[in-house]
Amino acid sequence: MKNENKQIKASSWALGILFVLSAVVLGMFFGVGYNTKTYFEGADKSLIDPAYTGLLLVWLYTLVGLCILAVLGFGIVAAIRNIKTRTSGQQRTGFAGWVFLFTFVAIGASYFMADTNKLLLGDGKTWADNTTDLILSDVCLFSIYTLFAVALLCVILAMTGIFKARR
Repeated sequence: MKNENKQIKASSWALGILFVLSAVVLGMFFGVGYNTKTYFEGADKSLIDPAYTGLLLVWLYTLVGLCILAVLGFGIVAAIRNIKTRTSGQQRTGFAGWVFLFTFVAIGASYFMADTNKLLLGDGKTWADNTTDLILSDVCLFSIYTLFAVALLCVILAMTGIFKARR
């Protein structure tokens, strides 16, 4: 019980730190400053973008990476514990294996759905001549969409009481 409280406390601290850092990055993105870039030389219109767009994207990819590493890491640890503590004939318990498998499949599917066509910016230049950057961006975006949809589905199912134990 004592060890479990330490785990919960460490998890709460980690979540709090990530939340504060996310709030700081969002504050910098929305409130610190803006760059003015004129696209299509000679055009009358100019587009304004926040100064810390790159920081926001890097932080987003960092959070996705941490999420994927945590799911895969805890899935491996749970599987090892399940193998060590299970006696012969005992049924496996928990969803750790399914979560691990789903995350692995979602990342793999995201990788194969990634597009390597170069992105054309407004000024006629291309962004990310390196296909690795393009694939990484698409994998992160598709993984975010998939994991968000599954999380939303799980919240809805949990609210309906489907996962409650039958007594």
